[in-house]
Amino acid sequence: MRKPPGKKKPLDRLFKKLSQECKNSSRFKDSRPVFSEGNPASPLMIVGEAPGRDETRLGRPFVGRAGTFFTKILEDALGAGRGNFYITNTVKVWPHLKTKRLKTRAPLKSEIDFFLPYLLEEIRIVRPKVILAVGRTAFGSVAPEKKFECGAWTKGVLGHDVVSVYHPAYILRKKKDLKKNTDELRSILKKVKKSLGRKS
Repeated sequence: MRKPPGKKKPLDRLFKKLSQECKNSSRFKDSRPVFSEGNPASPLMIVGEAPGRDETRLGRPFVGRAGTFFTKILEDALGAGRGNFYITNTVKVWPHLKTKRLKTRAPLKSEIDFFLPYLLEEIRIVRPKVILAVGRTAFGSVAPEKKFECGAWTKGVLGHDVVSVYHPAYILRKKKDLKKNTDELRSILKKVKKSLGRKS
């Protein structure tokens, strides 16, 4: 889906600037940034934690095992394909341990701090009506003064409505509660859909 002209150029400039900043950084110069995907004209902006192995290989957010699981529930609950929504991550590179197989780890605070200004600028450009914060890292980035509570609505740092959900990797790890947490995620997303209907 093509980006509307009014947002395409600012986003392209932002991502070009970020790419250059990564190249100039001793920490991220060998990393492959993964930028956003979808429709920046959408009233819904989905913010995740960081790309993983599959996202880095494919250059797309939310396409690994957890992301695919989340996307299927998102599409079912909202009744539209992922291309209709704007999808991005807080951290734009894959945080991993430098082991033989490069194991994924949680982003460090310094990594979040490095990429946070770019996320906030993305939000300013896209101007979503609702931000879906997927996991604690994403929520803490867009609503830093608030406490994470799955399904709760609050105002983000830039004044947008923010609703938080558990990270899909967390849901998949908790096999005993998989059905309960999946049903909860689906219920929250249906409430998001209703909210977007009222706001449009």
